[in-house]
Amino acid sequence: MIPLHLKLSGFLSYRDPAEVDFTAFHLACISGPNGAGKSSLLDAITWALFGQARKRDESVVNLQSKTAEVAFTFSYEGNIYRVLRALPRGKTTMLEFQIAEGDNLQSSIVNQKLSWRPLTERSLRETQARVEQILRLDYETFINVSFFLQGRADQFAQQPPTKRKEILGNILGLEVWETYKERTANRRKSIERDLEALNGRLQEIAAELAEEEPRKQKLKDLEGQLKQLTAVRKTQETALESLKKAAVSQLAAERARLEEERRGLQRVNYQTKRD
Repeated sequence: MIPLHLKLSGFLSYRDPAEVDFTAFHLACISGPNGAGKSSLLDAITWALFGQARKRDESVVNLQSKTAEVAFTFSYEGNIYRVLRALPRGKTTMLEFQIAEGDNLQSSIVNQKLSWRPLTERSLRETQARVEQILRLDYETFINVSFFLQGRADQFAQQPPTKRKEILGNILGLEVWETYKERTANRRKSIERDLEALNGRLQEIAAELAEEEPRKQKLKDLEGQLKQLTAVRKTQETALESLKKAAVSQLAAERARLEEERRGLQRVNYQTKRD
């Protein structure tokens, strides 16, 4: 991260607006008597970026001011960003995050005619998280490796090994590997679940295949029984058809006999009436 421009007002010892153009020099030494505001310039940078400085909350507001305001412009990984943070007395902090757009940004920096696109999120917390995500730094990491607070130059060396590892990991962007590790673990669990389901299905298929021969034999037996029953049925149908024909013949003969008896009775009745 390379500082480009700092503007502040109502912040700590700076009641009136003040600006620092970092593009005008490559190396600087800030000197002055106690209380002149040397450290306040550096505090303004950390407060703009992370909302933290040697003092916090409304204590950063100048005693004779109603609002503390800091605008910090910096370049990082080929882009130019601007963070604007303000804290009105008795109100909540306001935070804006922007990125410069255009083709010739260096010329625009010199002429102070940058065009800004907002990166501000829906809430202060989300915007702060986006700032730290882009920088891959939080306040603790920043003051340990990039900006040494007065009297705390050896703070990083005094950190426990786990904390130093975490800080270096944040600087080098190693946290992305933790993300990859988590994604890989989740993917592995998903694959293991799928494999378990497939193994269960394969066991079911194997059990079904093991029953193939008994089922074939049972099918063969049933087919044999079906053939036998079919033959019996045909025999019974033939016998039934014969019985039907015999019954029809017998019925016809009986009908003829009765008809003959009826005619005989009619002749007897006729003869009786004549006599």
